[in-house]
Amino acid sequence: MANIHFFALAASASLAASAPAMADGDAIDPRTMTQAQVRAHNATLSRDDPNYIRCVKSEETGSLARKRYSCRTNAMWTSADQTGNQNARDTFEAMQGKAMSQGN
Repeated sequence: MANIHFFALAASASLAASAPAMADGDAIDPRTMTQAQVRAHNATLSRDDPNYIRCVKSEETGSLARKRYSCRTNAMWTSADQTGNQNARDTFEAMQGKAMSQGN
């Protein structure tokens, strides 16, 4: 379980370091934006634009009513997906190597 949290922290740290820049040079940080600011930002962008911000709602563990919103740009979501997939591949390969060496 600790490894999952480590991967999540590593992924979020790499996303924060590689946040895409806006045309005027300011970095986009959807985590600090209000929903109104997100809507205003997205008003001029198409849904497939790398700087378009998508927010995903998820249930908070241990609560029936509380929800968490995770807002990231399309580029940040893509980067997080790629990082998570690579971590899963690395873990699978590491575990497969251990299983093969223990079986012989």
